[in-house]
Amino acid sequence: MSKAGRTAGLIGAAVGVLAAGAAAGVAVERTVIGRRSGQRKQLEAEPFGSQRGTAHIFTADDGVELYVEVDELKRSRRPAPPPKRRLGRKLPLPPEDLTVIFAHGYGLNMDAWHFERRDLAGIGTMVFYDQRSHGRSGRSPKSHVSIDQLGMDLYGIIERFAPTGPVILIGHSMGGMTIMALAEQHPELFGDRVIGVGLCSTSAGGLDGVPIVFPGKLGMLARSLATPTVAALARIPDVVERSRKAGSDISYLLTRKYSFGSEVPPAFTEFVNEMIAATPIEVIAEFYPIFALHDKFDSLEPLQKVECVVIGGDKDQLTPFAHAEEIVRRVPGAELVEVKNCGHLGLIEHHREFTAALLGMIERAEQSLGHV
Repeated sequence: MSKAGRTAGLIGAAVGVLAAGAAAGVAVERTVIGRRSGQRKQLEAEPFGSQRGTAHIFTADDGVELYVEVDELKRSRRPAPPPKRRLGRKLPLPPEDLTVIFAHGYGLNMDAWHFERRDLAGIGTMVFYDQRSHGRSGRSPKSHVSIDQLGMDLYGIIERFAPTGPVILIGHSMGGMTIMALAEQHPELFGDRVIGVGLCSTSAGGLDGVPIVFPGKLGMLARSLATPTVAALARIPDVVERSRKAGSDISYLLTRKYSFGSEVPPAFTEFVNEMIAATPIEVIAEFYPIFALHDKFDSLEPLQKVECVVIGGDKDQLTPFAHAEEIVRRVPGAELVEVKNCGHLGLIEHHREFTAALLGMIERAEQSLGHV
């Protein structure tokens, strides 16, 4: 494999799911859930990417076309779900017009929500979309690659696919930052239209203070070299993409190391690796620098008006759990959930725990409406 290919595998695996942050160490209450490593059931036959809804194309305010799928709530055809799929209890009957919108992370696509999409089916109308330049969505002009633009995209999604009724927003990594940008731009939505927020493995700022790939000073050096390295690779996209799509042991191992905090079925790693490899190196290069600029600590106040859960993994090397603690310090009343033996892709690795925490938030939000 070429040097460029090896470096691309490193960058793709290590920063393809990157959204890192730093926080002060003040104790806050938390819920700790999860199982010891080695106790997980193998799920090799899971049909990843098989969850599909009604496809739509939404044109953002700057003309970029975003790919959207909607899973409609069909009460008359709603079957009694298997208990295992429902986390041990029957889902509450949601308001007729409840809409739950999911925003995925950097280098991924809507399929990252595979398990949550499967296990929360029937909780309301669910909307999934590929962020600009990711998945099936159109490429963004480089000048419009920013967290703030992602927030504007989400606002447009709400206007188009949830024009009325209560809305719940759920975001992973960059998707969580997208929700924070929306809160900064449209605080009036929170406590009015938006009744609940789920933030998974994300950060409100300080992303340039966390090492990548290696710990300590060596890791900070790697971070300082990452931006020019990614930019250089973007200038030889044909070479890089051939190497990435061919796959490599290095890419596979790095994906497993930096995505997960426990032993997972190889199919999990392959699924994540495929999503990252499908994201063009130019997109990785264009988005990577924006995370160092991300600072939404002062934008969290509107989240105090809604039911909010902040979920993180104790072994997340890309967004250490201190990120979640810092968010909750600034959003009094939010629930903090720590998932044990969990890396950055907890929504896949420990999907039952993540889904249970999200379902709890959704139920509390519905209670706030006097529905449950």
